[in-house]
Amino acid sequence: MKRWWVRPGARVVTRERSLGRRARGGHGVALALLFAGCYRGDFLDQACDRKGTCLTSTSETGTSTGETEASTGDASTGEPAGVDVYRMTQIEVVDPHFFYELGECLDASDVFNNAIANEVAAGTIHVLLILDPADPSLAQVPMRIAEGACVGAGFASCSYKDPTLYVPTIATNVTASTCDVQIPGTVNPIYAEDGTPNIAGPPCFTTQRGAVVLPSLVPTLPPIVLYDAQLAAAYASPERPIDGLVTGVLTGFVPESYALQFMGDLEGLPFTLWEAIAGGGGCIKDPDAPIDDTDPNPDPGSRERGVQVYINFVAERVEWIE
Repeated sequence: MKRWWVRPGARVVTRERSLGRRARGGHGVALALLFAGCYRGDFLDQACDRKGTCLTSTSETGTSTGETEASTGDASTGEPAGVDVYRMTQIEVVDPHFFYELGECLDASDVFNNAIANEVAAGTIHVLLILDPADPSLAQVPMRIAEGACVGAGFASCSYKDPTLYVPTIATNVTASTCDVQIPGTVNPIYAEDGTPNIAGPPCFTTQRGAVVLPSLVPTLPPIVLYDAQLAAAYASPERPIDGLVTGVLTGFVPESYALQFMGDLEGLPFTLWEAIAGGGGCIKDPDAPIDDTDPNPDPGSRERGVQVYINFVAERVEWIE
């Protein structure tokens, strides 16, 4: 399992135990987006211990043992020269769908995604993809994923929300075929009319696999953890400067034990992720044709089921403020 350095002592996951409404700008918004092999705290600490892959750091500015950061540029700031930065302007969970009992069993996926769209439009969520550089002619490029602080019209000028918390990874470019990160058997075809996970056409890229912690996409819900996750997207043009990343998708696995901890409220109603998943604890919309969105664990050493999540996105180029 890939291990990345993060700031020693950084608290990457917290969990609210109350189902009550949390104020806008709560813990999820302040949490930096991280991408790593394991995390500390609650369920994640236990998972880390079970796998024997807990991360240790050698220094505030160094890397964990055996790992080095792929980067070029000014060593004093850690910021590569000539980076291309993109902010996610559209974020939509397309699989699974979420089912909620409100007198009858309803598909509440639009409610969930509309809440995310409102936060993106309001500037509460700034997920940045930083490529060094965005150049499809290169075989591989260093890439960072970070939570941003963005200002101006359309939030078109961005910087790190916390420059010490970011995710170094590698984007592998493809110029002659598609970038498809779907896992066979994990996409439900009955949702096709509402949207399917994106398959990026060339030129495009895929990232390495690892675990992903996203900041809270809805302030009244906690951050979400995706295991064995992978990201792919297409370049909006074959030549630089590239003004956007299109048909993007982020996918990863959420085990049942964590999905039961993912709780808060959605539009004022209590929400627990596992209790909204068909085949998990979700209500049954049609007893004659029950839906099962649960999936086997990608870890061959674990029998715990969960759900493979697919999040489509579009990202637009922004000005980088150092």
